[in-house]
Amino acid sequence: MKVISPSEIPSELLELLQKKKVVEEQRIAQQGFGKPIISIEFNGRRLVAIGSEIFDAGNCKTFHEVLPAYLRVLLGEEWIKKELEKELATRHPILQWHNAMIANQRKNIQGPDKIQTASTLGAISALLGLSYNLYLMAHNSELQEKLIKRLKDLNQFLGAHYETQVAAFCIQAGFEITLEDEDDPNSTHCEFTATNIKSGRKFSVEAKARTHGKNSGAISSQLYSALKKSAEYERIIFININSPEKTTDLEPAKWIHEAIASIRGAETRLKIKGNDAPPAYVLLTNQQNSCNLNDIEFDTEAVAESFKIPDFRVDYSFASSKEAIDSRDRHKEVTDIFEAIKRHHKIPSSFDGEISENLPKL
Repeated sequence: MKVISPSEIPSELLELLQKKKVVEEQRIAQQGFGKPIISIEFNGRRLVAIGSEIFDAGNCKTFHEVLPAYLRVLLGEEWIKKELEKELATRHPILQWHNAMIANQRKNIQGPDKIQTASTLGAISALLGLSYNLYLMAHNSELQEKLIKRLKDLNQFLGAHYETQVAAFCIQAGFEITLEDEDDPNSTHCEFTATNIKSGRKFSVEAKARTHGKNSGAISSQLYSALKKSAEYERIIFININSPEKTTDLEPAKWIHEAIASIRGAETRLKIKGNDAPPAYVLLTNQQNSCNLNDIEFDTEAVAESFKIPDFRVDYSFASSKEAIDSRDRHKEVTDIFEAIKRHHKIPSSFDGEISENLPKL
């Protein structure tokens, strides 16, 4: 094999390589480090590769159209039909989101085969978000039927929904996820193992979602519930605060202060079976779209914190630049997840990574 120096490469080829590099960088900025969207149009039908399977999305023109269609297949027409027979207020949240999407389509319809521009309601954002999370899991790792069953069960929906979001965060940050065996009666366990593709570092990941509407940001009960689980690797605990609090850029949310105070208090007193609780990275989120269904201006917030990992605290003061750099390198994989949470809050609308300013027809 011959290694060619840049000076030997024709300028036309260099230009093509540079364009390819730019396109890939743009795709990663939009989609993260998981597998790219793989799709073709064949005989007038949109085909999308999802893992080892091909999904026939019919005449869908945008990726945003594909996602609810894929979710519908996962849920099954029989279950959907039974839910639609109920009064709107008593339907499963997914079907309430879907109803809001249909109402929004009718309000903003521009005609057949036209891409529409419209503000995204919380309900539509929630529906697309769940669909995208499930797509990412199926396309990059695995999607167990048990998880779909949990999503359909109102008593398990809150936790299962957030678990899909946490898995999506990890995939976008460049991790492979392996779901735990929930049928194993001999041990408690975390939601899944996340393995960083580049470094090989493994984490045991647990996801906890509080019920909506609590006035306090205290999370000690969620911490205890997560830390008592058996974990084979370093722990990352995700907690969705589900606070309805409206925030501004000038003042941090009250729930942030309360959640951090809750962590600090638990560090000194929390015991697991009589022993000191183990350390863990703690990533806090507050996603409001699934609760503020009719809002347009809804917030998505995230805070990177820790339980007994001092130099990963929000308020930790480094003694030197070297200490700060060493700490950054030591926690790089978890920081990458936090950056993915902040960066990838918009779901791709195109199939090729192209950036579009228009919201598509849903």
